[in-house]
Amino acid sequence: MNVSASLGLNLTPPSNNNINDSESVAAGVLGACNFFAIQFRNHVVDVVRNAELSGLSGASAVQGGGSLSPVARDVCAFASIVAGREVTEGRGGVWPKLFYCFRCGDSNAASTVLKQFGNVSVSSDDMSAVDPQVVELVSQLAQMQKDNDTIFGDSTNGNARPVQQLQSSLLSPGNSIVQNRRAVWDLYERTKTRNPSLSAAEPFVAYRAACLALLGGSESISESTSLESSGIVKTVEDYLYASLWYAVLLADTSSDGGIGGLKKTSEAVARLGGLIKQWGPSYFEQDDASDNQYSSAASAVAMATQGGVSMSIPRSGGWAYSLPLMASQQYATAMASLADVGGGLGLLQATHVAVVGDAAGLPLNDFISDEHSSSNASQVLLPMLVCSYSASLQGSNVAAAVKYLMLLCGKGKLVKEQIQRLLLETRQFEALAGTVRGDGSRSNAALDEYFSKKEVSSLLAETAGDAIRAGKAADAAEILVLAGKYDALFSLMNRELASYLVVSTEEEFKKRQFWFNAASQFHAIHLSPGKTYVQSNLDEEGKMALGNTFQLLMNLVVFFDRCREHQWQAAWVLMDNLELLPKNENGSDMTIKVEAFSALDVCVKQVFHHVVIASMESLCHLYRTQRHGESSASVYQHNTLDQALNELQTRARLLVTFSRLINLPSSGDSDTYVKIAQLEKNMM
Repeated sequence: MNVSASLGLNLTPPSNNNINDSESVAAGVLGACNFFAIQFRNHVVDVVRNAELSGLSGASAVQGGGSLSPVARDVCAFASIVAGREVTEGRGGVWPKLFYCFRCGDSNAASTVLKQFGNVSVSSDDMSAVDPQVVELVSQLAQMQKDNDTIFGDSTNGNARPVQQLQSSLLSPGNSIVQNRRAVWDLYERTKTRNPSLSAAEPFVAYRAACLALLGGSESISESTSLESSGIVKTVEDYLYASLWYAVLLADTSSDGGIGGLKKTSEAVARLGGLIKQWGPSYFEQDDASDNQYSSAASAVAMATQGGVSMSIPRSGGWAYSLPLMASQQYATAMASLADVGGGLGLLQATHVAVVGDAAGLPLNDFISDEHSSSNASQVLLPMLVCSYSASLQGSNVAAAVKYLMLLCGKGKLVKEQIQRLLLETRQFEALAGTVRGDGSRSNAALDEYFSKKEVSSLLAETAGDAIRAGKAADAAEILVLAGKYDALFSLMNRELASYLVVSTEEEFKKRQFWFNAASQFHAIHLSPGKTYVQSNLDEEGKMALGNTFQLLMNLVVFFDRCREHQWQAAWVLMDNLELLPKNENGSDMTIKVEAFSALDVCVKQVFHHVVIASMESLCHLYRTQRHGESSASVYQHNTLDQALNELQTRARLLVTFSRLINLPSSGDSDTYVKIAQLEKNMM
């Protein structure tokens, strides 16, 4: 749809920022009138061409049509088809031709029709004749139109008049035009007086009255009780065009202000918008598929935000209701309704119209005449539409989803929040953020088209934080790798590895295996010989301790696996090599181990009671094994076994002392010390 034509948009934002609302609304009325005029002209052409192809009488060449403009010829043929040839070629036949010229918004065509068919008479008795005031007014309007396609605007420059140029439009007629309007106004009133029932008068009389009402501006033909039964206003578009034409003629910025100012035009538009919302979509949709009633933009936005969707899509796709709303400048309700009832296509159309309107500086609000009322619908509606449409694309084209989000200029925080949502919902991390190369740098992807490397990294880090809070630690780990935030990554992996060192259920065991495998894979890819970017990053951040904790926890996982598999000797050898526990009764060794414990990461300290208990269990099992083999040992072997048993008892005793010095029971279960003491006692 040509938005500039339908909304009266000037796609170049005006340099004057002090333009008042009345002028902006009035310019929009001109654009809407221009749209409906061009639409009807195309309808006229279609009807005439189809009639010619079918050989319909009345569509043949118009008598004397050589001097008429192409539009005037088509209008004359159309009038013959619609009103009947006996009317258009009989007495007063000029009036239906003249009416449909103005329905096409073409004063030039109307002027040529008057020259060809107008029977000008000053007599007030002959109603079939054209009054001199009408001829003069049509001539003035043709001069105003010049070479434009319609009296409302020029289709070659966007079908709109910038608000700075209102002084050359219908909205600011000169004194001469105003005086002629008043004369035509009087003619209309006399016509109604002489023919109280226009439907009972000669056929041309209703067209005469409609022409006089349009030109004089005394009342809208869409609401004239005299013309109500004439059938001249047949469609919703006819009604809107007539109502908006009347709103245009209410304006008068001439020196005497005889008819009123632009404020009256604004009030008429607000009234029309209120009526349309009052009637609701069921009045306009032929299939009555939608019965949502929007009393305001706020309710429309609220309905769409809550995901309100009609059970079925109307045949018009929602446009039967949205177009009248847009014509009456109820933009927020129009777009919300279209997105709500039009299905996927409706959302697409509403989003694109809203984006173009916003780019042109059009406030996506519902216009109301109350100067003290305000609405933030524009601030809510556009982001809502764009985000909804972006979400509809994310399953098929995540790059396009990002591209639409970037249309929300000036909505930096919202855009980032939506991109974070996009990352977490689609999990298309490579498509959005690329992959990590062998040198540790990240390849370009969709986000890099709009953000710097630093901004993408920061965005990914924030997304990882959201993932952690949402319980999606695995996703967070992948995202942190792409973000190059290795300190945060190690903190996450260390925390998860520590959490699942000791497991009691099958689900916990699976998580333990997942994190161990993930950590092993990370180590193989990013910490293999020759790759130093991770270490360099940690060193720059002063977080090398995180890497050491990572290595320790990986070894502790293996230690607990060996304990679980009753590989007590292998488990104790590994523990002994980790240098976590005291080895001899030398006081300095105990002091060193206590200080080393104090320097451990908190995630290790929180599970260290499990390490001590498992270590004591290993010692206890090794002691029992040694004692069991003592009965069959030789004298020499006895000496060796006794020495080994004494060493195991010494290590157990040191472990008990160590657990007291580090205040171990407070780090875990209250009976941790009791368990350790009991295991030591079993070795006596």
